[in-house]
Amino acid sequence: MDPLSPPPLRNFPDAAMRWILESPANVRGLLLAVAPEIADRIAYGRLRALPRTFIQTSFREREADLVLRAPYRARDGSPEREVWIYLLLEHQSSRDPLLPFRLLFYMVQLWEAERREQEEAKVPDGQQRLSPILPVVVYTGRREWDRLGSLAELCDTPPELGGFLPRFDCVFFNVGTAGPERLEAGGDPFGGLLRLLHDEAAPAAVFKAVVEDACRRFRGLQATGDPERWWRLTWFVVGLILHRRPSDEQAPLLEVVRQAIGDAEIMREVEVMAKTYAEDLIERGMAIGAERERELGKELGLELGKEIGRTHAKRETLLELMRLKFGPLPAEVEARVAGLSDIARLDELLRLILTAGSLAEMGL
Repeated sequence: MDPLSPPPLRNFPDAAMRWILESPANVRGLLLAVAPEIADRIAYGRLRALPRTFIQTSFREREADLVLRAPYRARDGSPEREVWIYLLLEHQSSRDPLLPFRLLFYMVQLWEAERREQEEAKVPDGQQRLSPILPVVVYTGRREWDRLGSLAELCDTPPELGGFLPRFDCVFFNVGTAGPERLEAGGDPFGGLLRLLHDEAAPAAVFKAVVEDACRRFRGLQATGDPERWWRLTWFVVGLILHRRPSDEQAPLLEVVRQAIGDAEIMREVEVMAKTYAEDLIERGMAIGAERERELGKELGLELGKEIGRTHAKRETLLELMRLKFGPLPAEVEARVAGLSDIARLDELLRLILTAGSLAEMGL
């Protein structure tokens, strides 16, 4: 099988999850867990991901949001109709109380894009129709979050005005609090990936067992003739290990992946995956550092300026790589790095970022 381009390293696992869900079969696997009552009413063979160019730039930067469109078969036997599926994958560590507003904002933009399309196609006003939207929020953070909330809770509204607020339902799924039976609903291999997200911070022995089980499930996709899906899911496992587990656990866990696969040729592909991640991280760091050093050197000009430029570039490179690997950084960590002026210490931290599994391991 020709290998696919791996998911981008930046903002893992947001970007990786978006990459995983480019596969319609993986979308179905996710919906079987989060919305089993409607999952099999969608025609996945005609599912298509849509560009998000109609979303304002500030929202488009959220790499885990996915806009899909597909035919839907209603329970009442009425003709198929097109529906929107809006997947919001929330990986931040805490709940977002403004999410109901954000969700409504996204939905209105979808309908506005559809309305403009019909207007441009000269569909008479009386015949224009808007498609139903299935909003799905999947939360993988560690904080307690049992429900989405509503717009009414965001507004200081007198009772007599409450009826004028917009109301809509949403599928809200907290991976961290869902039990194994819910995560694995429908028996789809995607349940193994949800278990990995559920247990990504578990003790080493627990996480090792979950990795082993997930890889066995994914390996079955080779036999059923879906190697591309196997590749995407296994890439995610490797990336999750390298981005989320401590450095001393990574080699043993990657060995679990290789052994669970049990095929020498495919095991070599997994080795290439891990090597590619490490090399990409190094190359990205070097490129960022070189570019920033050049820019600051030009700005400051003098020899002293060049030295200052190198120090500043290394700080910025370190911060960029830390955000890349660990996600948004606490303000106090940003401040500590911004205050570093010892180039030897900065070089030490730049080497350490390649193997550290957490900010604690970096001493920050």
